Amino acid sequence: MATLKKIVSSIAARVDAPFDVDLQEELKHIIGYKRANYTQQFLQKNPSQRKFFLQKITVELEKVDADDCEPIKGCVILRTKCTIPKPIRNNQTIFDFVGDSNFVRGYGYQEPEFIQDISFNRFTGKAPKWYYTDNRIYIYNTTTIKRIGIRGVFEEPYSVNACACEPVDCLKDTDEYPIALDLLNSIVRDTLTVEMGQRLLPISDVELDTIEEMENKGVNPNQAAR
Repeated sequence: MATLKKIVSSIAARVDAPFDVDLQEELKHIIGYKRANYTQQFLQKNPSQRKFFLQKITVELEKVDADDCEPIKGCVILRTKCTIPKPIRNNQTIFDFVGDSNFVRGYGYQEPEFIQDISFNRFTGKAPKWYYTDNRIYIYNTTTIKRIGIRGVFEEPYSVNACACEPVDCLKDTDEYPIALDLLNSIVRDTLTVEMGQRLLPISDVELDTIEEMENKGVNPNQAAR
């Protein structure tokens, strides 16, 4: 299982710095933005495989101030209490699902400028609707919902932890890093070649599990690989 810790440790070991904490923190940032870039490029070419990259969270709602209800006068609108993790940009999709927290009923998307028109629809006029602006999701046509479920592809997988309602939503360091192995291989190779190229040593590869075991024993994995 390739956790973020194992990925970072393997790269640090390749440049003879398996215990360099500052380098490992830098590598986490590098892996993060490369994951977002590679994922976006991959999904643009392979939109049918989007389902393999989805994460889901449940988020609490709050009522917004009356001034935020424009253009509807006297309306009541709900919005997410926290800012939503930034989704990976897509021409067709912002989020793959916004709806009830049990992920059974989804809400329709509606641009703010057309909010007033929905009340005239005899079939869906009273159904909850949503829109996304200023990094928050707004829900209208209801005042009783306490939380919503959101499913999407996010730029930074760990960012969902700051907004999740339930512990099960949170991604831990010990969980498998959410990236396809073929993309992970490209990201690691790119990181070693571009960012770590001048520090890279001509050593044999060390398995991720072996690196973690050596670190726990206080052994330098890079020396052990020679």
